[in-house]
Amino acid sequence: MIRYFCLLILLILVLGGCRGGDEQTEKFTKEDMGIVRIDNGQKVYYGMNRADAEEVLGTGQEHARGVFEYDSGIAVFYRDDAVVAIRMEEESKGHYQTTRGAEIGMEIGEIKKRYGEYDPSPSDDILEYFYDNKKGKFLEKSPPKTESPDIFIFSSMFDDGYADTLLFMDSYYASYGK
Repeated sequence: MIRYFCLLILLILVLGGCRGGDEQTEKFTKEDMGIVRIDNGQKVYYGMNRADAEEVLGTGQEHARGVFEYDSGIAVFYRDDAVVAIRMEEESKGHYQTTRGAEIGMEIGEIKKRYGEYDPSPSDDILEYFYDNKKGKFLEKSPPKTESPDIFIFSSMFDDGYADTLLFMDSYYASYGK
């Protein structure tokens, strides 16, 4: 009897462990729309206010209306003083990674391990994810132009098979640039 009980407990632990690995890619939170400084673990993510973001990034230089560039290849767009888009470029390698551990220089398969197989993009040079934050699910295709910020977008661009740009934004910024 004790042997069966132990086997049952072991089976529950094994099945629970298998299920847990998929949960990370099933949801896409505001913090998943962010970056982490490798040296100290500080985060910048969607919705964070500018003052808090600049405590991590330093003082940015305004490049275009609402877009600020920071040291180490990071650019952030603010709407109403809140982060709504983050771009990582080649200079960020070794300094920043996404909150799920993706970074510049990774191959497409490594990024899919962190974000899942939801990519509806038709190109081998771009990997895109669209997440409906209200419905709590990934979308099978690119959403239409919208004024709603409820769709989160993660886009990776590749050069010779390696990520050279990682970009987080909401659908309103993607549609209107603001």
